[in-house]
Amino acid sequence: MRRHTIDLFMWGYQPHYRSAMQYLARSVLKELGAGTDVDACVVVVGARRPGSSNLNPVCVEPEDGRWPLSVFDDLLQSIESIYLDHPSQTMFYGDEASMREKPEMMRRDSVSTAVARALEGFDAENGLRSFCGEAYVVDDYYVTPVVQVSEALFQTFPPLEARPPTHWQGGNGYRSLIHAALAAVLDEASQELLRPEPGRSVRSKMRSAEELIRIAARNFMHTPGIAVADRYTYADLFDRFNLISSLLYEGTQGVGHIVLANPSNASIEYVIRFQEPVPFREPRWARKVLQMAAADVALIADSEQIYGLGRLDPTHDHRLQDAFTIDFLDHYHWELSCGSQVLLRSHYGVPQLPFEVIEMDLFTSNYARLFPQSSPPEQSHIWDLFNVVIRQNRGSMIIVAEDAASEARRLAQQGTGIEPVRLTEQLLRRVSGIDGTIILDPTGKCHAIGVILDGAANDECTPSRGSRFNSAVRYVHSASAKRLAIVVSDDRTVDIFPLLRPRISRASLERNIAEFEVTTLDNYHKARSWLDSHRFYLDALQCTRVNAALDRLGALPRDVGEIYISTNPFQVDREWDDSYLTD
Repeated sequence: MRRHTIDLFMWGYQPHYRSAMQYLARSVLKELGAGTDVDACVVVVGARRPGSSNLNPVCVEPEDGRWPLSVFDDLLQSIESIYLDHPSQTMFYGDEASMREKPEMMRRDSVSTAVARALEGFDAENGLRSFCGEAYVVDDYYVTPVVQVSEALFQTFPPLEARPPTHWQGGNGYRSLIHAALAAVLDEASQELLRPEPGRSVRSKMRSAEELIRIAARNFMHTPGIAVADRYTYADLFDRFNLISSLLYEGTQGVGHIVLANPSNASIEYVIRFQEPVPFREPRWARKVLQMAAADVALIADSEQIYGLGRLDPTHDHRLQDAFTIDFLDHYHWELSCGSQVLLRSHYGVPQLPFEVIEMDLFTSNYARLFPQSSPPEQSHIWDLFNVVIRQNRGSMIIVAEDAASEARRLAQQGTGIEPVRLTEQLLRRVSGIDGTIILDPTGKCHAIGVILDGAANDECTPSRGSRFNSAVRYVHSASAKRLAIVVSDDRTVDIFPLLRPRISRASLERNIAEFEVTTLDNYHKARSWLDSHRFYLDALQCTRVNAALDRLGALPRDVGEIYISTNPFQVDREWDDSYLTD
């Protein structure tokens, strides 16, 4: 029987605590739409509390992870220095209880601050960003939970620029939805430290990722409220805008804009100014006046009420962060922006990170692999057409087909065939106004418009999607010729079908298989997870090797109560071929 010894021991459930919090952090980021492979890691740092005789001044969980103990060599000295210079040292509270609690509050804050400072150099060297939760005492240690994410995450989802804190409130809210989400995770982690034996049966006590992302969205939506007000007000803008976007006015959905700004902002040009502002606490009234907001004018509001109709000066400097825009896109669908930077999207009350439907490189790479005879200028032209069709306020569909000419003739009774012509953006806007599908060849020439597609049902069809999507899937699957469908549904969902999997290198695949073949029950998790998420790329021999390693791990003796993650056997995917691998 194997025994686990923790040299840097804080309390018995410290590995369970860290593992649960890491799982929660990754789940929250995944639910927000940050990606399925977000490498969020949790490290738990313990600083020995004054008066303790424990031999370890600092403990780190995991002790054999990527965080060397040397990162925290001067942690205890740093804590004492921060504590002595803490700004609350000269603060006097009006009640005895607060004064009594002040030293412990300063101590805990000093620990968290010192841990954050100690990680700055490590973060810079490794391309990471650390977020520290509140420190609390567990036995002999002040324990601080830390979530680390890659800096690349903030290149994909850029936050607002940091600003000095306001004099009246001490902060400016959160710089991004990610910041708010990680703060919600760390609050959950810190609260667990207050319970007896933190980490024991922790999964049953934690709030779900779905709950935390809604908490994060509510907290993040205080940011524009703080930015545009001249005083602090509590306004639950996330729930208010969800409610307004859900309401119909005389059977029509709300589509319009709200500019959140101080009503006296010099960059606001009023078209209509209400004698009495419309309060957001009257959602049906707010929804009624939203009906007047069109493409060229918006409602002007702060976090509490609507003042009229107007425009934001196009020369306004959005770096000031004193004006934000709410765009109501569809029924129960809206987004928050600062200038051209989208910060949050909400669809049926579910908050998400802003994301591009697909990046240009991925789109053109997918297109070139499907239609290798197309040239780079032709691929770029299709990309431009794609961006036109997804920005229109209606559903539509484009099919690109190797056999476009013959298909236009075959489907002549189900559409309108035309003399082949290069489809320009202006022409696309005109012909997409009628029902039916536009058929192009891989060079971008249009052969038919308004086509009703055919094709047999297949496994890719789903009753959860509309007729336009299922029609595209049936049509693309029904032929041996290469075809690509661009589907924009009425609810603004965009699908590209097929969207080929990205290529990965043979060397990367082999390296992870070889690593997994020699793992133990203590270190198999990373390689197993990578292979499980990349199982599509394995050939028959590689599947056999991985399955043999799984059998070996499954047969090893385990401690009573030890958790082992079982994995389904690997088998070759029927769509696999070596075109998905690079040298």
